Amino acid sequence: MTELQGLIETDRLATLSVNGSESLFWDGVANLYTSFIIWIPLALFAILMIIRNINPKKILLVLLMVAITVLLCDQLSSAVCKPFFHRLRPTRDPFILNMVDTVNGYRGGLYGFISGHAANSFGLAALFMWLVRDRWFSLSVGIWAIINSLIRTYLGVHFVGDILAGAIVGSLIGSFIYWIYYMITRNDRSYRNVHDSSLLYTRTGFMRNDVFVFMCVLFGTYTVIMIGTCIKQGIV
Repeated sequence: MTELQGLIETDRLATLSVNGSESLFWDGVANLYTSFIIWIPLALFAILMIIRNINPKKILLVLLMVAITVLLCDQLSSAVCKPFFHRLRPTRDPFILNMVDTVNGYRGGLYGFISGHAANSFGLAALFMWLVRDRWFSLSVGIWAIINSLIRTYLGVHFVGDILAGAIVGSLIGSFIYWIYYMITRNDRSYRNVHDSSLLYTRTGFMRNDVFVFMCVLFGTYTVIMIGTCIKQGIV
């Protein structure tokens, strides 16, 4: 029990070190970053990339696997873990709630373990890493998942421990869903994009041009978030 309490205290200190800042600009960035609308172009291009690079017979299966990954991550975090563990969010924790910075008064729900944002982000990241198999793509979506998760701690609605647990669970779910996909399709040799040239295609046959465009859309979204925040706050 003493060791557990020590971990909880360490988690609180780690959370407060990541949570909030004195900068209205970064508060605006965090607020816009968590907006669903800002990520619609990236989601649409991810679907387009699947359609362009996956055998037509398997497109619906891959899209189904993506949906199942999101569903499992979301339901495991919100319908199973949060009601079971009953761990209060930082904004609800009586020991630190007065020290937690929030943005626009957003405090989240009552319980926060595990983080659904982290589970979903790392679940999708892991699934797409296995599907695409490209070093720079994996690095890009990995960074996206980390930022997308830790920004919830910046907003004060999740402990670092919530994020770590969500990241582990999401990564396992995404990898497990890919394993199911692999087991279903491993004997099917009717791939549309099986090529020897590693300069043009990834190990799983994704066109590197499409992977590059995906990363451009991702980093373009980061740029839009920064510029949008500047415009909103009258900096430019």
